[in-house]
Amino acid sequence: MRKDQINQEVKNAQRALDKILPGLVRVAALKDADGNGHVIVGYYDDYKSGSKSSHMERLDRFYSMNIFLSFFQQRKDYMLATPMEQLMYKDHPAMYSNQIK
Repeated sequence: MRKDQINQEVKNAQRALDKILPGLVRVAALKDADGNGHVIVGYYDDYKSGSKSSHMERLDRFYSMNIFLSFFQQRKDYMLATPMEQLMYKDHPAMYSNQIK
């Protein structure tokens, strides 16, 4: 992927995430560990660990923004919960909305 295409993917993903989780996820692109390409990364607060956490996908011919976004969509209710609610929750974040209702 060319640099302008990577930048456009980051902008598109950030725009979409700002609609799902306003201001909670910051999207960036980085060189991957082996230096042969790039990854798109979404950074978010993880109150259980007390630090930032992230989700990444390789920006290659198999990349789909929908798959990248689905990670955050699946955890939307958990990520929108208060820090105290997140700390009290003991199961997997993707299960949060199913068990609270």
